[in-house]
Amino acid sequence: MARIIASIVWCFIYAASLLPLRLHYLFSDFLAWLLRDILAYRKSTIYINLARSFPQLRYGEIKELSKQYYKYMCDIMVESIWQISASDRKLCRMVDMEGGELVDGLMKRFGKVIAMVGHRGNWEMLGTLCRENAVRSPESFSSNEIIITYKVARSKVANLLFEKIRMHEYRKFRNPGRIVSSKQILHHAATAPEKGLYIFIADQYPRQGGIPVMFLNQQTIFFAGAEFIARRLGLPVVYLDIEHRKRGSYLMKFSLICEDSRNTQRGFITREYARLLEEHINANRHNWLWSHKRWKRGFTEKERREYDNFA
Repeated sequence: MARIIASIVWCFIYAASLLPLRLHYLFSDFLAWLLRDILAYRKSTIYINLARSFPQLRYGEIKELSKQYYKYMCDIMVESIWQISASDRKLCRMVDMEGGELVDGLMKRFGKVIAMVGHRGNWEMLGTLCRENAVRSPESFSSNEIIITYKVARSKVANLLFEKIRMHEYRKFRNPGRIVSSKQILHHAATAPEKGLYIFIADQYPRQGGIPVMFLNQQTIFFAGAEFIARRLGLPVVYLDIEHRKRGSYLMKFSLICEDSRNTQRGFITREYARLLEEHINANRHNWLWSHKRWKRGFTEKERREYDNFA
């Protein structure tokens, strides 16, 4: 039954994706108004997150920033639908990339590279890392597997749709990549013979465990998975930023976090990732997922001691 429902939903999504991008953006403008002014979708969460992250801002500035965020969030939604049927060329016109040579060099030396990503820009466009089929170099990292880690959702329909959409993108870009659940990623990274770029979207709230960090003026717990795998396997780690420059225009940029992961102290990789993420959020404040409940609690006594010992 779940497969049937997912197939029906996929047909509707694909049909909607065939509409011109300008019509998607018109709908985005309407949706942003509806969510912001009529439904007040997660308004209190957005205002609280912004106010606590930027305590120096006045109420009017918070209100304007939230308005920009609603528009950006809705653009992500419609772009994620439109890109399903868009060609590899059209998608790559929207996204520039810097630092690819850094990943090329690391992959040549280490075989596998871990990339830590935040909810900035349009993270659903990670497929554009493959670049256009007609111009991609065989020596590029994007000619090897690009593996995206994900947490299995409770809904079987949601999981099936995610898998179908992501694998559709891989086929479009002729990339041998795959998606791997967070529970299986260590085994895959340790045993897969192929070279690959392992992408972790690492700024969500972990249910348990994690690494304590002061992030955007707040006590924050970050996932420890990417760091754990990097240190366990001795893999290099890069930070991948996705900058929203204007409507329909993004910049993906790689920066080095570390090469010698095995010799780093626990928490170093994650805190460096958090520092870079915060730096980029401060430079373009609306460009992050402000509507999710990132801060659910402060440090426990154990986490406070760990944070103080690291600092």
